Amino acid sequence: MKISIPPYVHSWPAPAVLVGCGTVAKPNLITIAWFGTVCSEPPHITISVRPSRFSFDLIKLSGEFTVNIPTVEQLNAVKLCGEKSGRHIDKFKELGWTPRLCPPLVAAPMVEECFLSLGCKVKHILPLGTHHSFISEVVCVYIEESLIRHQRRPDPKPESQLVWLDTKYWQLNKLDK
Repeated sequence: MKISIPPYVHSWPAPAVLVGCGTVAKPNLITIAWFGTVCSEPPHITISVRPSRFSFDLIKLSGEFTVNIPTVEQLNAVKLCGEKSGRHIDKFKELGWTPRLCPPLVAAPMVEECFLSLGCKVKHILPLGTHHSFISEVVCVYIEESLIRHQRRPDPKPESQLVWLDTKYWQLNKLDK
């Protein structure tokens, strides 16, 4: 028998991504697990960020950001970007990573070391409580050339992606052939 418990949102996996914001000259990264698709045509995603986070104002002011897909091999970087504030350290420098322009975006950097990057322009900011949701159009996708499949679609490397569930990181595994 099921019983009622207080509402809670951490009972299902969420992708763990690195959001690039700021500029290439003064870049910042934040780990986000509250990321998802909200429309396929035109392509839109959403990320949710607390207004107290350093990245919040960077995204709000520029109206753009990148979503960079890390791999399980980059777990320590994902943890660092989620635990340290860009107010105090340059995360790109700390990681030895390369911020790159992400045209047609004019400011927000993508991460050269991540295999897939989405360039996003903010369309709506929705205050929800502890977090604000940035509903954004995906205006470009950059991927390692070797990972292009048929019809110019990326190989998402699902077995290498990270998810966040109940305060821990997990790896995806394929269930069928």
